[in-house]
Amino acid sequence: MKTVFIKSNGCAVLMHETERIAKYFTENDWKLVDSPEKARVLVMTCCGVTNNEEDQAIEIIREIEQQRMPDSRFFISGCMPAFAADRVMEVSPSAFILKISELDALDSVISANKPFHTVHYNVNPRLGKCEDYTFQEDDDLQLMRKIDEKYHSYECERAWEFSTLRKYMWQDERTYQIKVSYGCPGHCSYCATKLGIGDFRSIDMNLVIEQFREGWEKGYTKFLLIGDEIGNYGRDIGTSLIDLLQKLYSLSEGRAVVSIRYIHPDIFVKMYEKLSFFFAKGFVNYFCCAIQSGSPDVLKRMNRNPKLESFINCMEDMNTKNYPVNKHTQIIVGFPGETAENFLQTMDALRRCQFDHININLYSPRRHTAAWSMTDNVSQEDKAFRAALIKHNMMLRKKAILYDAIKKTVRI
Repeated sequence: MKTVFIKSNGCAVLMHETERIAKYFTENDWKLVDSPEKARVLVMTCCGVTNNEEDQAIEIIREIEQQRMPDSRFFISGCMPAFAADRVMEVSPSAFILKISELDALDSVISANKPFHTVHYNVNPRLGKCEDYTFQEDDDLQLMRKIDEKYHSYECERAWEFSTLRKYMWQDERTYQIKVSYGCPGHCSYCATKLGIGDFRSIDMNLVIEQFREGWEKGYTKFLLIGDEIGNYGRDIGTSLIDLLQKLYSLSEGRAVVSIRYIHPDIFVKMYEKLSFFFAKGFVNYFCCAIQSGSPDVLKRMNRNPKLESFINCMEDMNTKNYPVNKHTQIIVGFPGETAENFLQTMDALRRCQFDHININLYSPRRHTAAWSMTDNVSQEDKAFRAALIKHNMMLRKKAILYDAIKKTVRI
């Protein structure tokens, strides 16, 4: 029997590609199985953005290697193998490593009737929920539902969803996902991901629009444009992200909602005036824009633009105009040389921007990156403490949003 086991510890972008792999196998009449010992072919996609993710991926590979059949074929892909292939081969010496750009090699492996490049993942996950999929009904949600029930409202639960769930929309079966680009044009000193995903490349606009139209005609109203850095969309094919958004807006007559994951702060600033139209209309209702730090000194060492003020001004303008948009960012704490003063600059930038969710990563050196040679001189205790401060302030903001919703509902 043609059986395949697929596993990932990846982020939203890598999980999207992993779901594409799962769809590819099923559309070629392979059966997905839930354990390695049942599979003739096994695929693992690995994230290694930090030491924790790399160690997690290695442990998963080790477990698969111990369980799989001796004559099965094991393929390992994702970002991590590009800079940690030696660790992979230590635990799985007979595995085959495939870069993201090499996945079409699977066509000959499984004698595919439907080639990999023709398969596009959009909706309905085949691989189940990730371990961090936390749509759990916490105490806040229970309280908000009780208030809504008493006052015949949905305002409180909507506020909870807005401040809590948006970061997980890529696992929402009601959201239609469209991959619009691969790779990144940047050269951040800490990032090893680019070693695995390569240079930036856009997906043909006609294909993107075709997928959007298919989702719209099937009744989907929520769409996620996904890529490693989609603010640069179209620059290599003679168009732009704004052109794409305008076409999608026209196609749906402005009745769809679109989320953007991810867009670089510098690109955001350049496009802000034109993006504001879509924000004000509620057409673009989410974006993830990773500032990584609020310190000019740290940003310089990260090989990023140290002039963050223009971006912060855009965020303040959005907050003043009360655009119905969920704002998400990512922060690295404890980058080499980050002082307490540098960290306070980050806290101040976050205060002014008022992001609705912040993904916080403790810096860990990645092999083959420019930052690898920098002295990692911030202790783990300081990194954890700084991360806890950011998380605490983020949760205070969430509580404030919920309290405002309660006041509006019960008219305190």
